[in-house]
Amino acid sequence: MKILCDIKLVSLLIISLFLIFTSCKQHQKIQPQRKEIIDAVFGSGHIENRYQYTVMANTDGYLKAAYVAEGDEIKAGQQLFSLTNEVQHAQVNNALVNLNYAKTNTSPRAPQIEQLKIQITQAADKARVDSLNYARYARLVKTQAVSQSDFDNARLQYQSSISSLQVLQKNLADLQKNVTLNLENARSQYRIQQENNNYYNITGRAAGVVLSVSKKPGDYVKKGDAIAQIGAGQTICKIYIAEDDINKVKAGQLALISLNSIKDKVFKARITKIYPSFDQNQQAFTAEATFEDIPGEVLNGTQLQANIIIRKKQNALVIPSYYLMDGDYVMLKGNKDKVPVKVGIRTMEWTEILSGINESDQLVAPNQQ
Repeated sequence: MKILCDIKLVSLLIISLFLIFTSCKQHQKIQPQRKEIIDAVFGSGHIENRYQYTVMANTDGYLKAAYVAEGDEIKAGQQLFSLTNEVQHAQVNNALVNLNYAKTNTSPRAPQIEQLKIQITQAADKARVDSLNYARYARLVKTQAVSQSDFDNARLQYQSSISSLQVLQKNLADLQKNVTLNLENARSQYRIQQENNNYYNITGRAAGVVLSVSKKPGDYVKKGDAIAQIGAGQTICKIYIAEDDINKVKAGQLALISLNSIKDKVFKARITKIYPSFDQNQQAFTAEATFEDIPGEVLNGTQLQANIIIRKKQNALVIPSYYLMDGDYVMLKGNKDKVPVKVGIRTMEWTEILSGINESDQLVAPNQQ
C-alpha cells in the first residue's frame, strides 16, 4: 500500500514538472509584432556653462585679498583678487619719476634747451654783425681802401659765424629730438610697469557666476595657478560618447536628459556641437547639447545621463532582441533549421525585422532548441 502511494506521488510530481516545462516552452514561443522602435545612443556627462573659464594668477605672489566668494555674480573686468606687489609698486613709482623728468626735459624752459637757445641768439647776433662787416669790406676792397687780406679775414669771420650758428641750430634740433624720444620711452616704460602692476590685480574676463575658489588670502600662488572657476554663458550639457557610437551622433538630434538631482523628470535637449578630437581623460568623444526647456535652477557639475535619438520608426515589425541569434538568424516553431532575417534598428530590448519572417510566424527562443 505504501509503495503504491509512493508511485502515485512520483507520478504526480513527474506530471507537474512536465506541465511546468511545457508551459515554459510555450511561454518562450512568440510572434513578431508591430510597434514603434527607437534607436538611441547612450552617453553620460554633466552640466556646465558654455563659456566656463578658469581665473589664473598672472605672476607669483601671496594672495592679499579676495573680493568675491562662491555664488557671487561678477561683471566683465571686475576685480576678483589681488596679490602682494610691493616691488612692483616701487617699479611703477620709479617709472613715473623718470616720466616726469623726461617731460621736464622737453619743456621749452628746460636748462639744456634754454642754454642752446641763448647760444643760438648770440651766434645769430654775431653772424649778423660779421655779415655787415663782410659786406662793408667787400665794398672797400673794390676801391682798395682795405687790403685783400683784411677782406679775406672778414669773409672767413662771416663764414665761421654762419657755421657756428648752423651747428648750434643742429644741436638744438638733435637735443629736442632726443628728449622727445626719451619722453616716449619713459611713457612706454610707465605703461609697461602699469600693465605689470595689473598682473597683481586679477579681474574677470566675462560676466558670470563664481563657481569655486581654490585659494584663500595668505596662500602663495605661482604664475598659472588656478584661483577660481567662473561659469559664463548659457547652461549646456557636456556629454561623453563611446568611440563606437560617435559617428551616429549629429548636430540637431534630440537628446533625452536625466539629471541625478531631478530623478523623476526627463528633459529634452538638442545636440549643438560635436568635438572633433578624442578626450584622453574621459576615454570618449565629447558632444554638447542645449536644453529646449531649461529645467530651472541646475547646479554646475550636476551629473546626467543622455539618450540621443538616432532614428525611430512607427509600426515596425519587431521581435525581442533575445530571439535574434548571432549572424542574424531566428528559430521558428516546427523548423529545426535557422532562418536568416534582415534587420534594421536594434536596441537592447527590440530588433526590427525587415525581411525573412512575418507576423504569423511563431518564434522559439534559441535556448529552447
